[in-house]
Amino acid sequence: MEKYINEAIAALQADQKEIKVFVALDGYIDKIQKVVARTPASNEREYFHSLATFGQQIQQSAGRSSQMEIVSEVVKFGGNAPIMAEALAALGIPNYCIGTFGEAAIDSVFQAMHDDVELVSLGDAATTNALEFDDGKLMLSEVVAFKKIDWAFLKSKVGLDRLTKWIQEVDLIALVDWMNLPHATVIWNGILEEIIIPNQLKTPIFFDLCDPKKKTDEQILEVLQLISRYNEYTSATLGLNENEAIQIYDGLKRANGETQIQTELMDKCQYIFQAMNLDTLVVHPINGCYLIQRHQAIYVPGKVVTKPKISTGGGDNFNAGFCYGLLYDLSSEAAMLIGIATSGAYVQNGQSPSKDQLIDYLKTFRI
Repeated sequence: MEKYINEAIAALQADQKEIKVFVALDGYIDKIQKVVARTPASNEREYFHSLATFGQQIQQSAGRSSQMEIVSEVVKFGGNAPIMAEALAALGIPNYCIGTFGEAAIDSVFQAMHDDVELVSLGDAATTNALEFDDGKLMLSEVVAFKKIDWAFLKSKVGLDRLTKWIQEVDLIALVDWMNLPHATVIWNGILEEIIIPNQLKTPIFFDLCDPKKKTDEQILEVLQLISRYNEYTSATLGLNENEAIQIYDGLKRANGETQIQTELMDKCQYIFQAMNLDTLVVHPINGCYLIQRHQAIYVPGKVVTKPKISTGGGDNFNAGFCYGLLYDLSSEAAMLIGIATSGAYVQNGQSPSKDQLIDYLKTFRI
């Protein structure tokens, strides 16, 4: 492991070639909140630290009304695309970021983003109340802003020529938040059929589905088949967290009429990979990372942040760090470590790390 830590640090310290990324397409205004468990006589609020305990409290309220106090700790920009774009920029990678950042003008929360993120807005942002706990988060999102965004709308709003120009000049495309965008499959298919194939582009693509639980097995299979088609023309990587990997594995099993369930996450990852046509599958639970390619299956352990300052966006920061490793041709293990460390530093400190901050965090992996 030491040699991969050293490789990751050396890459971050080096003067790297100029890289640019295209990230699309969502945008939220996030309220990061805590739920009050009780307020004793001292008036010092005590919060629910466990999502499980909070869930028990909700269950006890069934059949009768209940009121709970929430406290907003910060209001910030959110969404898979903006958070990933911000993390990439913090690591020195400028990018185009297309999403919902404001109708008449860019909303002030997005104006606070890194100067190397070029925002292109399609309309008003979605909103999320993110209830955070030490062992997880509950995200309550209003996503009606995405309802109008389909491939035809995107082409009319931005222009096919403009989209094509951006995608032709970047070194990686990141397509994210499939779950919350009702027309994401249509949009992703449009990019493939009208930009990638006609222009014979070999630009690698990174996909993040986001939590697919509200989608049907048929919808999940459709998008997995589409991602597999991408890999016929270029290099496709699918990124999942542990929960997403389990849901997709279960859906594939049901679709194939199979009842025998694997218990180990590595086995589930390999099953997903074998069911698709992919260059790379990367799965990031909170305590490490799994990577599957045609000739290798790797696990790299990570560090668990026991007292997170923020958890919303941890996966997007992992994606940015891992893509950094892909873009600069690092070993799989070093790319995984940069992803793990970018996520960990963000969760621990509440903001995407710079290269120097990421190097300092990676050094703690040696202890």
